[in-house]
This record gives sequence, structure tokens and C-alpha cells, in this order.
Amino acid sequence: MFNFSGGLLAGQHDSKKERTPPSRPIPVTFPSITPPEPTLEKLPPPWSEGTSRIPTHFLNLKKPSDVNLETLGLLNVLFEPQGDFETLLASSPNGAESYLPKKSWLERPTQTDVEPPSTSESSIKLLSNGRRVPDRNEFYLRAKELYFKNEDAFSNLTRKSTAEKVPLRLAHFRRFWEGLDNMAYYWDNSLDEYLPPKPGPAQPNKSEEESTNPPRNTINGSTISNGAEAHSNPVTPDEEPRKKARTAGEVSETPALPTSTTGCATGIVEPTSSTSISSSQALPARLAPPKVPWAVNMRQTSEKPPDFSNGSYRGYRIGNGAEMPDQYRLDCVRSFLEPVAWAFGVTFVPHRRPPILCLEHVRFPVRMNSVAWRGPADRLKARQGFLEGPLLGIQCRPDTDFGSTGNLEADSVLDIVRELGGMLLLAQERDREGRTEKRAGDGKWWTTQHRWGGGPGGEVGEGLNPNSSIPEDPISPTSPLDDKSVRQRAGFKDRRPRASPAEIWKVIRSGNPIWDPKIVYEAIGKDKASDWDEVFMVSSLNHHISILKLRVHRSYIRYLTEGTLPDETPSDARWFSPVLTRTRWYDLFSIDDRTEAMRGMWGVIGYLMRSQQKGKADAVMAEG
Repeated sequence: MFNFSGGLLAGQHDSKKERTPPSRPIPVTFPSITPPEPTLEKLPPPWSEGTSRIPTHFLNLKKPSDVNLETLGLLNVLFEPQGDFETLLASSPNGAESYLPKKSWLERPTQTDVEPPSTSESSIKLLSNGRRVPDRNEFYLRAKELYFKNEDAFSNLTRKSTAEKVPLRLAHFRRFWEGLDNMAYYWDNSLDEYLPPKPGPAQPNKSEEESTNPPRNTINGSTISNGAEAHSNPVTPDEEPRKKARTAGEVSETPALPTSTTGCATGIVEPTSSTSISSSQALPARLAPPKVPWAVNMRQTSEKPPDFSNGSYRGYRIGNGAEMPDQYRLDCVRSFLEPVAWAFGVTFVPHRRPPILCLEHVRFPVRMNSVAWRGPADRLKARQGFLEGPLLGIQCRPDTDFGSTGNLEADSVLDIVRELGGMLLLAQERDREGRTEKRAGDGKWWTTQHRWGGGPGGEVGEGLNPNSSIPEDPISPTSPLDDKSVRQRAGFKDRRPRASPAEIWKVIRSGNPIWDPKIVYEAIGKDKASDWDEVFMVSSLNHHISILKLRVHRSYIRYLTEGTLPDETPSDARWFSPVLTRTRWYDLFSIDDRTEAMRGMWGVIGYLMRSQQKGKADAVMAEG
């Protein structure tokens, strides 16, 4: 029934058994910048000069460090402060009031809270795909699985539950718990316990011994010096032994480092007095070469930590966050969103063609790990792989430890530009509704006319010498061997002959298409009477997620795509300044954060999937 993850790490390491220490944990940090002020009263100066600088600027980006505040200034985006899901959906029509579930939905519903099933068809609330709006029972059926403690769910995956506890039932979010367990092996330092090296046999101090006695050799338990001291001055048991040097094991008389038994490491992010998690910087570092190239940029503490590289370790981790495979983060985030999306008939599928942001003649690749699509109502198209949308996107990035290079602003600008690139890609795809693709070079002379300078050797340099004899085809058109039935009996396949490189070179056509032919592009959830679109995306860093919304005008997207200003000035004077709103970062290891994130995503997907049929009111969720 379930597709179990083949890369599950659960049960491979015992947190109470001593083993080789892993790499030092890294602090949890996030981008933080003061964005440039956008132009709101008139067109930005680079736009009004006649030739747009946006494609030229992006074309000149040769390395990540070239991305700076000027890049954000050219996009002219208005950044709003972080808020909650009520703030995120406040600008949407009835978004926070009708589609965002109340916090009481996180509690077990009683008989009085459950609405009786309606018998009249007119009162049934439907989505844009014709499905019924999921009710409170379906919401709580999924949400209750997120209230399990991390250690209980992880032990349930390995079937190590004790007889005292009832085994947990992991159904909708089972794959999420598998992904979270894989992430915990790199991020959860709540059980970290670095143990010093065990004391071995006492060894004398070599420098002190050489200063008082000449070098000696040992033979059969006696020491000799200059070949004769073994007989003249034997060592007797009554002699007082020399003062022994203090070994590393004798010096470390303090107990092991303090540990915490609950939660997950949050590093330097907003510590509170009630948090029992130790700071990542307080843990000792492992004095060993970094395991990954980017580990050399990890933040260094002012004091040199103790050397526990020869000691042992008890805990959960097998590495740090910088060493975690990026696929673990994507699997965890996607499996966290899938149970919510499936309730609305939405599925997550990555792009089948490389995601490319079109900036006039520039094709700029962007990161987009997965996209939510609506399944077609036609079953035949669904079996053929057709999808509708996009609805929203998922972007997971492996960047960690922002500011470790000494320039937090540069790291933050680069990360935000990556987010904006993914959201502008979704906005361009949603703007393709009702349009056909215009391929590169379509209608141009170089895609319609044959050209050749007329030099010797033919058009492609493969012309034959007129004095040479051309060998005849042993199988003439009238030969009986050319009969189709004879060739099939001989074992030949009636296949189309493969074109030669010269024939391929002679073909004149437009550039390769960018649009997916099996995608019915549609701005799902957009108000049909408005030129503004709302693009949503789930952004993930470390073991956290944040939901972003970009409110963008149609003329802005057309200007980025085609490079032409609108012929008629739009009614909204601020069409050239999109508005970016985002939530705070939600920790997937925290029960409160992940349940709140699920409540918000339920409202966002419910809002985008609302019915907008004429003559009917917008579908609203049941009151809790």
C-alpha cells in the first residue's frame, strides 16, 4: 500500500551506543537583508530608457557573487514584513476568513462540531475540479499524525516500540516521518554527547625523563645505559617510581557535555529560556578534515574547542546539516505537502522539461524542485499524463550557515533572487493560459530560407567528385528482394531510415519548444476579472519551510517575457511593482510549527482550488 523509501536510515545507529564522533553541528541561520526601495510612482529609470537592462544584466551574471542589490532593484519588487498565514491571505478575497481553517480544527471534533451531510445538490460545496470540499474530519484525520513525538514515530518506523506503548498508526504522513528521520540523522543534536578519550596505561613524560637521565634501552624488564648499567644499578620494587605525566584521560575529570532529550537543534535562532536544547556552537568540534568542499566556510568559534577526535560519541547524528544529501530535504517537504494536496485532488510532479525563466531573448535556468498540478477531469487525458496548472511550487536549497563568509547581505541577496526566479517562472507559466507558444525564430528569414554561398564541395562539404564513379545499389527498386513480405521474413524491420548528419543540417525550422505539450496551462485560483495574479511557493532551508506569495500584474510578466511596455497604461498605477509576502520559517521538527504549517497550507490550497463558476458563490469551508 505504501511506497517505502529505499534510503531510510532508521535503525542503522543506536543513539545510546558509543561510536566515532560525527562532524561538528552547524548553526541554523536564515537570509536577512534590507531590500532596496522600489519605484512606486513612475516607471523605474532603467525601464523608461527604451531598452531594458534586465536581460543584459542577467546575461552578464557569470558567477553567484555577481548577484547583488542592483539585481533586486531592476526587478522592482516590494518586500513586505514577515507575517502569519492570516496576513498572507489577508489581501485575497475572503482568503483568511473562509478558506483558512480555524485553530480549533486542530482539536478532535465532537458530534456537535460535525455538520450533517447535505442532501440538496445546491448546498454541496465543490472545488474547481468538481470534487467536494474536504471537511473538518478529513483535516483532523491528517493533522493528528503530526502530533506524534519525533522519537515515538522514529521508533515506530523501526518496529522498536515497547509493549507499554500502543504502536502509532502512520498512514497519510508515513513518508513524511521517513524523510524527517533521515534529516534528523544530520540535524538533531538534542542527544549529542561527546565523550573524551578513555584513559590508557600511564606513560612517563618524555621531556622530563630526558632532562634528568640519559637515554636508556629496555631489555627483559631492566634498563641499561652505556651497556653496563643493567648490572650495576638494577631497578628494585622498593624504589619510588617517577612522577607520571597527566594523560588526557586524567585531565578530563569533568562530566560529559550537557545534553537535551527533547526537540531538535535550532542553533542560534531565537533561543528562549524554556528551551533545553544546547547551542550548536557550544558543542566541541571534531578535529578532522571537512567531508564536503563547502565545509571550509563554516563558522569558527573564537576559542579552540577540545580535541575529542580520538574519543567517542553517543547521540543521533551521523553528520551535520551541510553534509546531508539535498534529496532528503526535498523528500521530506514534498511528503509533508502531499497528504494536504491529495485531499483537494492535487498532485506534485516535477517539470518534465528544464525550468527556464524567459527574459526576452535570454533563457535563464532557475531552481524548481516540484510543482503542484491539478489532474484533468477527462480520464483519458489523465492516463496520457496531461496536467493542469501550475498551482504552486516547491523550492528546496542546500545552502546553510548564511554569513559564514563574512558577508551576510551577499548570501541573502543570492538566496532571495533564487526564490524570485522560481516564482516568476510560475507566474509566466500561469500567464500562458489561452495562448500558444511562439518558438524562437518563428517567422524569421533564417528559419524559412535555404542559404549557401555556392562554394565547391556542396552545401555541407560532402559533394562527390564528378569524375568518380558512383556504385550502384545492389538492390534495385525492381528487385524482388525489395518486397516487404520478403524483407520481413528475412528478419528485417520495416523502419524509417535514419537521417544522416548532412540531411539534419539541411532542415530549416524554428528553435525547440519550451512549453510542455501535455500541460494545459491555466492560472488556477486567479480572479478572472483582475489582471493581478497570486503566485504561491513553498521555500525550504535547513529543516524549515516558509510560504511565499507574489502578487504580480499581467503587464509586468509580459514585459519580462517580451520586453515591450503595454500600449495602454494599466488602470493600476503600480503594475510595475510586484508585492512579495512571506510567512516566518516553520521548523518541521517542532510539533507546533508543523501543525501550524499544515493548517496554513490547507487554507492556501483550498483558496486556489475554490470554485469560480458563474452564478454560484465561491466555495467556502465548513465553519469550525
